[in-house]
Amino acid sequence: MPDKNQIIHLSDLHIGYQDCGTKAAKIIENIIKYEDPKVSIIIITGDIVERARQAKDFTLALELMARLKQGNFKVLLCPGNHDYGTGFINSRKNAREFRRLFIPEVANFPYLDIFGNTAFIGLDSNEAELHWYDRFFADGELGALQLTKLDKMLNDPQLKDKTKVVYLHHHPFSRLPFHCLKDSQKLKKVIENRIDVLLYGHLHLGLSQNNTWGIKIVLDGGSSTGKRMPEMFGFKIKHRVIDLADFSIVEKNYLGG
Repeated sequence: MPDKNQIIHLSDLHIGYQDCGTKAAKIIENIIKYEDPKVSIIIITGDIVERARQAKDFTLALELMARLKQGNFKVLLCPGNHDYGTGFINSRKNAREFRRLFIPEVANFPYLDIFGNTAFIGLDSNEAELHWYDRFFADGELGALQLTKLDKMLNDPQLKDKTKVVYLHHHPFSRLPFHCLKDSQKLKKVIENRIDVLLYGHLHLGLSQNNTWGIKIVLDGGSSTGKRMPEMFGFKIKHRVIDLADFSIVEKNYLGG
């Protein structure tokens, strides 16, 4: 497949929460208007919807994803905790429904896409959080099986000379109770000094931690629609565009225009 030289990173759209659906539609309208699908790939790091139990949220989100695809944009996404439930209670039933509707091509995670000289690897940070005793609250866990598969994938000779992008939902550096990635240190052992870009969301802060774990680009996508972003502390909506040729980052606001 041809190269995708530019990543448009979106996260935590929360379609169905107040005016987040309207804002998501505006973001997508402006991406289609101003960006080039031949060189751009859109990565959405989870929480596409506010509540997985609300069919109308799924309906609107699917309509918006379809607009991007009709505009010839390639969209990669991974699930967030809201996509599998309410945000604090997940279920396997909701997980199956989300994956059936939004990512039917993904049988299992990690999921690999290769475009030209770039490998994109999606993770499900809810995967080990769906047990009856472990599905409450908003933290995440990849689980031993997914991490083993990721390690094996990164050792694949076909990825040796490629730029490697890993994306997931839960924030791997946060220690916020009931919101953290439980096995973040195990993830570190797998990806440290082995990948080039790490993208995630979940906490709505939009911070960058570039060069952490020996990874050039490390970005929290915040909430692209601005759900509950603590602007009083200086956190604002950021839509980042990453150039994979030189790893430069441009901040845009697709809600304007």
